[in-house]
Amino acid sequence: MDFSLCIGSNVPKEELRKLLYNMICEVLFVELIDYEAEVWDWSDTQRVRIGCIYFSMSINLEDEDDYIERYRKANFEAYGVDTNVFISIQFISRTFDIGWLKLLEVIEKLLRLNNLDLVVEDHTTYPLLKRMKGRLLINSNLDYRTWFMTKENLALLNYPYEEENFLKDSE
Repeated sequence: MDFSLCIGSNVPKEELRKLLYNMICEVLFVELIDYEAEVWDWSDTQRVRIGCIYFSMSINLEDEDDYIERYRKANFEAYGVDTNVFISIQFISRTFDIGWLKLLEVIEKLLRLNNLDLVVEDHTTYPLLKRMKGRLLINSNLDYRTWFMTKENLALLNYPYEEENFLKDSE
């Protein structure tokens, strides 16, 4: 299952790699102590690649500045968010239900890191959630995805949010 997380960041991607790695380790702390999980960093000069038993994250380091600017403009026009880092997320299907909860905990740490915009998308047309100008908005028009976007799961974000119909906003 492929998702994307686009964030606004003012730190170099190498530093962001370390931050993401540390965030995943913090989220999986208990599992790591009990040897029930592992976190790896397979980054190289072309790509940041960090993963755990539930999902992996990657950032292409070779994206051209004009590509990043086009993507930034597209996100702003489509969703009203100003982001400059695209993170691809691949879930391991058989552990998605746990992995999604762990990713929400990582997103909570990103929300606390700075006050910049972010957007989380799955394979559909509209985002699941976005932070825009400091406000966290959850898509209230989620059809089949409601089972993993419950209020109980969203409480893991530990961040105030409002629900909004993103489909209505695009019409």
